[in-house]
Amino acid sequence: MIDPKKVESLGFHQMHSMQIEALMNFVNMGLNLAAMCGDQDIMDEAEAEADELIRLFGGNGVRLKIESY
Repeated sequence: MIDPKKVESLGFHQMHSMQIEALMNFVNMGLNLAAMCGDQDIMDEAEAEADELIRLFGGNGVRLKIESY
């Protein structure tokens, strides 16, 4: 198992802007796919995982809001 105290990682402040953009595009794609399925449980799980991932890299998190047309 990896010891979290010995792992060095980058945050958004140390990442290149292209890395941040690629990560955010991937998160966006995942949330869009979850929203397309129309299943609230899947959308909630995708939102929670995206939120945790963004916070892990030092961001403020993610909140998914579905707008009706």
